[in-house]
Amino acid sequence: MMKKAYRLLAVLMFGILSQAMTCEEEFPEYIMSEGEIPQVPYLTTISAGFFQENIVGHGWKWKASWLIGEDGYGTSFYPTDESSFVPNDYYFGTDSMTIFLYRLDSNERHTESYSYDATNNLIISKAIVYMQLVVADSTSVSFIERLNGHYYKSTYERMLPYELNARWNGSKPEKE
Repeated sequence: MMKKAYRLLAVLMFGILSQAMTCEEEFPEYIMSEGEIPQVPYLTTISAGFFQENIVGHGWKWKASWLIGEDGYGTSFYPTDESSFVPNDYYFGTDSMTIFLYRLDSNERHTESYSYDATNNLIISKAIVYMQLVVADSTSVSFIERLNGHYYKSTYERMLPYELNARWNGSKPEKE
């Protein structure tokens, strides 16, 4: 009798667990603050020391972006000639940030002072109204950034020396 009860209990538990796994709810990736600024729900603090050691002194080339909607979901986004989003590349110096702009007729750059607030991983600058570092390691970073009135999560990869040199010289580097 006990064997049948254990078997029945095992079958019931398996059924409950199977049902729970198939009914997963999909939660938004971002929480919108009172100012309608997207925030990641669990932000990992990236220390000023880590920022100085791994981000500063390197160029960062754009790889991919996701447009963050008002509902808190990100949708894959790739710029086109008609879109208002133009991916930038970045270089972070000790106290200045250079933004390499892509234009149809030229490649320009703009340098602005900035500060890094490790409390919320914010990069504060006049050039960028809102930029928050959400993920970082020594070879890639992700920012939530505001460009042309929209918020994007964009990923960047560390530039190789020849790529950064090409950007400083006013060209977009070709792959070697």
